[in-house]
Amino acid sequence: MARTGTRAVAIIIKDNKVALIHRKKEGRDYWVFPGGGVEKGETPEKAVIREVQEELSLTGKVERLLFSVESYPNGNKDPYFLCSVGSEEIELGGPEKQRHSKENWYAPQWVEFEKVGSLNLLPETAKEQFLEKVRSEL
Repeated sequence: MARTGTRAVAIIIKDNKVALIHRKKEGRDYWVFPGGGVEKGETPEKAVIREVQEELSLTGKVERLLFSVESYPNGNKDPYFLCSVGSEEIELGGPEKQRHSKENWYAPQWVEFEKVGSLNLLPETAKEQFLEKVRSEL
């Protein structure tokens, strides 16, 4: 399906941990929040729920918009939503599971808040805004 150029991203928190995906791709080792492209005709809220299901095998619910991050190079404002989930058991699913290989590696997991600052979590601006929100309101 055609994408809009905007990514919808989930911030999922349980017991002072956040759901992240550890990635290894093209020789790079990094972490990301679950999320992905908004398809044409889809709201960002629906997209983020779909991505949570695909990437973590969880049923999610959007609670509220936490912040937005300008994406490079297209300049879109990508929304980062605080989401709740019914289960803590995360498992890779959807297209990511099909693409998973030694060269394109995905490992979803719960990460303690205090460890997030030391991770190569991308984009860096999202990491900074997340840590600021954790300190101030979450």
